[in-house]
Amino acid sequence: MIKPITTALLSFIVFVGHSQNVLEKYIKTGLDSNLLLKQKTFDVTQAQLALQRAKSLFLPQVDFNSQYTLATGGRTQDVPIGDLLNNVYKSLNDLTSSNKFPQVQNQSIKFLPNNFQDTKIAVAMPLYNPELKYNRGIKEELINGTQAEISVYKRDLVKSIQQAYYQYLQASKATDIYTNALTVVNENLRVSEKLVKNNVATRDVVLKSQAQVSAVQTSLTEAQQNKKNAAAYFNFLLNRPFEDSIEIDPGIFSTLDKTIAVTDAIAGREELQQIRSGEKVLQTNLNLNKSFVQPRLNAFYNIGFQGYGFNVFDKQFYQLGGLQLTWSIFKGNDNKLKVKETQTNIEQLHAQYNDVQKQLQLQAVTVYNSYIAATQALQSAHDEVVSTKEAYRLTDKKYREGQALQIELIDARTQMTNAEIKYSLAQLNALNKTADVDRANASYPL
Repeated sequence: MIKPITTALLSFIVFVGHSQNVLEKYIKTGLDSNLLLKQKTFDVTQAQLALQRAKSLFLPQVDFNSQYTLATGGRTQDVPIGDLLNNVYKSLNDLTSSNKFPQVQNQSIKFLPNNFQDTKIAVAMPLYNPELKYNRGIKEELINGTQAEISVYKRDLVKSIQQAYYQYLQASKATDIYTNALTVVNENLRVSEKLVKNNVATRDVVLKSQAQVSAVQTSLTEAQQNKKNAAAYFNFLLNRPFEDSIEIDPGIFSTLDKTIAVTDAIAGREELQQIRSGEKVLQTNLNLNKSFVQPRLNAFYNIGFQGYGFNVFDKQFYQLGGLQLTWSIFKGNDNKLKVKETQTNIEQLHAQYNDVQKQLQLQAVTVYNSYIAATQALQSAHDEVVSTKEAYRLTDKKYREGQALQIELIDARTQMTNAEIKYSLAQLNALNKTADVDRANASYPL
């Protein structure tokens, strides 16, 4: 178990957005339809099938075999049966005054059987084979490793969907800000034209107002394009047409004021689970390599018919059963070298685990600090918006009364718009940091 990073981190309170129903709906859609995630689920299926195959090796294996051969020529072996027995048989016939012992011919036996068939059912079953046990253990752990890998991708996908949604909301808000700003500068243009018409101001104020309208229109066009791009990327993550509409949660920015407690969850990160799973696989493989000193015992049983021609109801029926023992004695120290190699790999993976653990701890600390800074910047940006709006209201009132210059009004409007954009970006940054904290603590329920 990993020790707490810092006391501050354990007491860290942050909202991670689990009550955002609209966003959660999109996250579920993304997890269900993401193409790469679907490909990764096939890896789990393949690992499960491999485990089933490993388990099947413990069961008896039954095969049906039938072979029929025709042959001519080939090697032969001469057996002088007649030369060996005929003199003896002749003597026995003389002694018994009978022909009970006939003369026999020398035989020539062919090595290639002609008109020969062998039809059997062969049953084989392992009685003791440690390789099968360790192989099954490796397959089981590979499933855990694959599932951990998928969980890592899921969490990265959830974070990407969250931040893409926040980016779309920010782009939409920026569009609204520039739309409102366009309304404001158009109103300023109308007022300026009225002042010129009444000989209260000169023509240059109208030209400056028109320039402001053009500048805001350019910013609005850029914001609209950013909104389209943000929507396309968000729909891409959800495997939807790029032009699909996106539902906006009007209360999502207000959720920044909500909090839930978050504790240190580094030990539960799937990245560490992956490494631990890999270490277990290597440990099982180490036990497999060490098992070379143990024998393997198998049983077999064959039943069938064998002989010349298909006279299966004659004397061709047979049964054959037994045990087979194999024991590896010497392989030039190959097995011992395999053991040392696997031990080295385990040590290397253990070092990697410690390194990744430190990296994740550092990540948790940095995202915590970044979130705190983002929330502080958000509050400052909010205060700036309030101030610039009030400043613009007062300057606009003075301008209408002829007590303020147009340059002051333009500057006040620019500051107000910039402050609103800055505040919108600060909200986006804070929301992104909540997604980072959510990812660093692996707290989103998959």
